[in-house]
Amino acid sequence: MTHPRQDPGHPEPVEQHTPAPNVPPRGGGRLDGVDLARWIAIAGMLVVHFRVPFMDPEHPVARLIEQYAWGRSTLVFAFIAGVSLALLSGGREPRTGVAGRTLAGRVAVRGAALMLIGWSLNAVIVSVEAPLTVIITYYGLYFLLALPFLRMVAQWTAVAAVAAVVIGPQLLFVLRRSHDEGGWMADLTLALNDVDPAQLLVHQGFLELLVYGFYPALAYLAAVLAGIAVGRLDLRSRIVRLRLACGGMLLAFVAYRGSWHAWDTWGIVWDLGPREEISGPIPTDDARWLLSSMSHTSTTPEILGGIGVSMVLLVGCLYVAERLPRAVAPFTAAGALALTIYVLHALLMAWQQTVDLESGRMALWVSEYASELFFVFAVVAAFLWRRTLGRGPLEAGVSRVAGLVVPGGRGPRPRSVPHDGAQ
Repeated sequence: MTHPRQDPGHPEPVEQHTPAPNVPPRGGGRLDGVDLARWIAIAGMLVVHFRVPFMDPEHPVARLIEQYAWGRSTLVFAFIAGVSLALLSGGREPRTGVAGRTLAGRVAVRGAALMLIGWSLNAVIVSVEAPLTVIITYYGLYFLLALPFLRMVAQWTAVAAVAAVVIGPQLLFVLRRSHDEGGWMADLTLALNDVDPAQLLVHQGFLELLVYGFYPALAYLAAVLAGIAVGRLDLRSRIVRLRLACGGMLLAFVAYRGSWHAWDTWGIVWDLGPREEISGPIPTDDARWLLSSMSHTSTTPEILGGIGVSMVLLVGCLYVAERLPRAVAPFTAAGALALTIYVLHALLMAWQQTVDLESGRMALWVSEYASELFFVFAVVAAFLWRRTLGRGPLEAGVSRVAGLVVPGGRGPRPRSVPHDGAQ
């Protein structure tokens, strides 16, 4: 996802048993609700980068949709990436031994491949000065940083997520403050950026991805780890879903309401001004900015609130995908082709920078209605592609490269989740 600068033998026999009353009937190999949630995150990205399709941008509903999509789409995308990593690595029973090492190697290759794709795309964006920050590169780093947690069970991954959401944003603030005040971090940044080829060539070096960017890994890794913890649960259980939905609503309420009280009830607004004025990296002159929950501030309230929203959204998507599979099939297909759609949308935004009054009436018309055209294209093309060719071109390419670089079988699937690893 991008953002305006200022956004993958013989089978072991499975025991036959009668599903428990609180468990819906098992479907196919994928949890389609995960793909549906990923599409909603992609749709939010498109809304932010183009506009709400088929609506006047000034309409109250359009403004409300854009407001809720701003920032939260990024966190939903990171959370769902974590869920997918959990399903890929065994679901409720993390893979260990040879299978675990093979899986970790392939995830590492996927992360590296995402970073290469992101850097290539960012080179295009920089060359035309399009107002985007390419997030694919960040996601590649998230994958690499998540490697040590792929063998953990749900409880320990949840502990890691809590630690990350408590420590990460505060550490990020300290490092940025040291840089802004000319401390040791400023010297380290200058030294590393002078030798970092990614920073020199495409302005997305290691420290940009980890500390200084719109989606710094120090803050956003918490959402990925939370997604891994959730993906380790039995997402087909109604009880688990109910607990996730209630827990998500509680997290979101505490994060957003607590931030509001800090500003308005406790009077921070009188010293720092309205928190709504800062959407992006927060100032480092006052630590009270860490209580803001505004989008892209990379604070604990923002990350925690986004995780809560993501949990509720995932539960809703799982229910809808089970009950209306045909109705949502085009959207789940688009969610399964998220990487391909992302790259195409970014290239479209780069192309828009080349359109002017001399480009021709057709080019101007396409640029003007890019939101409507791309929404329709993404859903229809993804649905047809999935029906006829299977995995998306970039998704299949990344997976094939991972399999070639790290050969070996995936090993038997856990009995408790026979097919979730296919996610």
